[in-house]
Amino acid sequence: MARLKPSKVTLASIADPLYALAPAEFTAARNAAAREVKDAADLELAKRVQELRKPSPAAWAVNLLARQRAEELEQLADLGVTMREAQEELDRAQLAELTRQRRALVNALAREASDLATEARHNLTATVVDEVAKTLQAALNDPSAAAAVRSGRLVRGLEATGIEPVDLTDAVAAPEASMVSAPRPAADRRPVRDLAAARAAKEAEKRADEAELEVRGIERSISDVETRRARLEARLADLEQQVNALEDEVRESDRDLRSLGRERDRAARRSSDLRSEADKLREDR
Repeated sequence: MARLKPSKVTLASIADPLYALAPAEFTAARNAAAREVKDAADLELAKRVQELRKPSPAAWAVNLLARQRAEELEQLADLGVTMREAQEELDRAQLAELTRQRRALVNALAREASDLATEARHNLTATVVDEVAKTLQAALNDPSAAAAVRSGRLVRGLEATGIEPVDLTDAVAAPEASMVSAPRPAADRRPVRDLAAARAAKEAEKRADEAELEVRGIERSISDVETRRARLEARLADLEQQVNALEDEVRESDRDLRSLGRERDRAARRSSDLRSEADKLREDR
């Protein structure tokens, strides 16, 4: 962590880079920051830094979105405002369309958080991704929750329980410097449906790439099987030649057996005739 001048050090200025770190790096960096502040003789601030809590996996993933996908989180907040206006006006048709957009955007951002975490070498479980989606849903329902999400210093996941405000107790590090009251930057933004469509297209493209890899793997398997089949066909042809040769030998053996059988029968008749002749000669003596 960069050393800050004492006049510029605040809890938020220390917390911001801490909550940008990977979870495994947080505790050591926080303790080092607390020691540095303590060495600067600001004991009260050092105590508050030491009390900063390590973010949950879901909160860390949402903080990644706040830092790397800020525009998308602004779109999320915009959609929340639009939905609340539609609810006040009881516009059912608009609410139905916005609900569809909400589901698409929340799911796309939850997947994006998972992808960012994977790029940071920290894979999220399905349970954590679900908690990320619930936190994003809470940001849609409550502008204060949206500001907490955009702060990038979320400590735990959020959850909307209904019409009551989202509970933000101990949810944000240095909440006094959060974006709850800060003005949102004005900028030309794509419609929410365009963002959701872009995210859906990116997801579809990713699945297409995976399917293409699967096709290539299957094609390699097909090539291997075709090569093996060609070898088997060649071996079969050799065996067929051997079978044909053996069949020729069997037929020749059959012919030999028939010929020998005929010779045996002739020899047997000749032997019988000679015995009969010998017996007759003995009788005539």
